Amino acid sequence: MNSVPNDETILAPRLPLNVLLVEDNPEDAALCLRVLRKAQLDLSCDVVDSRDDFVHKLNSTDYDVVLSDYNLGCWTGLDALQIMREKGYSIPFILVTGALGEQKAVECIKNGIEDYILKDRLERLPVAILRAVEARGLHGERDRMERSLRENEAKFRALADAIPVAIFIEEGTRCCYVNRAAEKITGYTREELLSSYFWSLLPPASRDAVLQQTIKHFREEESARRYDIEILTKQNETKYLDVTVKMFPVEGRLAALITAFEVPEQGRNTTKILKMGLNNVGRQNLTQGAA
Repeated sequence: MNSVPNDETILAPRLPLNVLLVEDNPEDAALCLRVLRKAQLDLSCDVVDSRDDFVHKLNSTDYDVVLSDYNLGCWTGLDALQIMREKGYSIPFILVTGALGEQKAVECIKNGIEDYILKDRLERLPVAILRAVEARGLHGERDRMERSLRENEAKFRALADAIPVAIFIEEGTRCCYVNRAAEKITGYTREELLSSYFWSLLPPASRDAVLQQTIKHFREEESARRYDIEILTKQNETKYLDVTVKMFPVEGRLAALITAFEVPEQGRNTTKILKMGLNNVGRQNLTQGAA
């Protein structure tokens, strides 16, 4: 039977905590609770000693942390941890135990316990609990942010695939995203477009002129630029597109959001169309004709 440590009381924020203590020794359970209350933790604690009671409490109550002895008679703290994992619970798990050999300690850590506290060093327990709960909160926040990003990306992709305007997102000369309309307009599959980049669709004789002028304009101003240009489809068919390009820096490199829709023959402005073999006058007309 251990006594309450005489070390200076550890003060902790008075946040409400719901604790499940797995302990088959009532005196040791009472000692743990005294140490936690002395540290001014605002908590409620359920104590269980059997496997069935442990499972029942897990299924019926939300806990912030689980504390467990290693030796529990006919079962162990690692058994309790395995039950939690099998049922999908990610509650922080801390062993509170007597002497624990190095081999067992390594085994416990490999199995995913947050920490282990020896019963003759219980003054460490409040700090270990707070660290585990804080880490869980940070992990949960990260999970929520990642889930939100995935949901937003899914919404963007659904919306982008539903509109008739072609969308290309590029970083440098790497295409990161295209929508369904881009496939329809160009005749290429999404996989083919992602392995290339938008400017490669332009006729070779005009490609460099458009790209150089686009980069030049975006070095001078940040607004989006609009062009009428030619592209060659996969079937080697010429199509005329109304293209808007918004360029922006990403980690020191130029990235671009490109939107495009096909221009019907009667709506084409030939002074703005970049054709193969353009001379300098034609190039100037294109860049001045941007909306």
